[in-house]
Formats: sequence, C-alpha cells, structure tokens
Amino acid sequence: MKKMLMIGVGVVVLLAAAIGGTLFVTGSLGGGHAPEGAPASAAPVAPPAPVVADPVYFPMEPAFTVNIEDGFATRFLQVEINLMYRDTSTGDRLSKVMPHIRNDILMLLSAKTREAISTPEAREALQAELVASINAVLSENTGRGGVEAVYFTKFVVQ
Repeated sequence: MKKMLMIGVGVVVLLAAAIGGTLFVTGSLGGGHAPEGAPASAAPVAPPAPVVADPVYFPMEPAFTVNIEDGFATRFLQVEINLMYRDTSTGDRLSKVMPHIRNDILMLLSAKTREAISTPEAREALQAELVASINAVLSENTGRGGVEAVYFTKFVVQ
C-alpha cells in the first residue's frame, strides 16, 4: 500500500513539473517573457471586425406612378422601388409608417421634371434624396433610420 502511495505521489510530481515547464517555456508563467532564443511573439491581435448582417430588400408595392412636367407636356413616371437595410427591425418600423413614406415619395417624385431625372447621375441623386426622406420619416416616427439604399427595379418615363 505504501508503495502505491509513493508511485501516485511521484506521478503527481512529474505531472506538475511537466505542466510548470510547459507554462514557463511558452511564456505563460513568469511575466509573459519568452526565454532567450525563442521567437518573438506576434503583435497584439486586433479585435475581430464587426460582422455585417446580410442585406434585406423591402419591395415597395405597388409601383409609384406620377405626372411630371416636360415643358408644355405632361409625362408619366412609373417607378418600382426596393429598399435595402440590414437591421431586421427596420422592416417592422417601415410597415408602421408606410403611408407617410409613400406620401413623401409621391410628393418628391411629382415635383421632378423630365430633365431632372434623365441622366444616370440625376437618378443616383434621386436615390440619395429618397434614402434621406425615408430615413427622416423613420427617425421622426420610430427614433432611428435604417434604410441604406434605394434601388429602382423599374423606371419608365412616357
């Protein structure tokens, strides 16, 4: 029995020595300094970049149809719009204020002339105006915006 106890104590001492030696060599023991001749440790690791959520697309249905001025003639503009956001709560907040948003979009579109929407740059500027208008309504009514982009999936002037 005494022999078994001595063997058990010996095994525990050997394990403790092995663990202590490993900690010392890796620098985890003794202030974190690696022994001489050991490779220098890498620079501190930066925290991981925040994970960006996948985009969510919200179709605004039905399409918007408005009259626009073209000199002495009246033309029609028909636009299908999809909104892009990443925060899933934005969809619920959009639904709560959709009549207000649709009204503001109709007013903004009907104030345009054909010349004001005829170039790709002008349409990009219109997209930026729409994002700002929609986020203003969201902020005013729900406390924050959230729409990152407006996409035209149909854009017809007749």
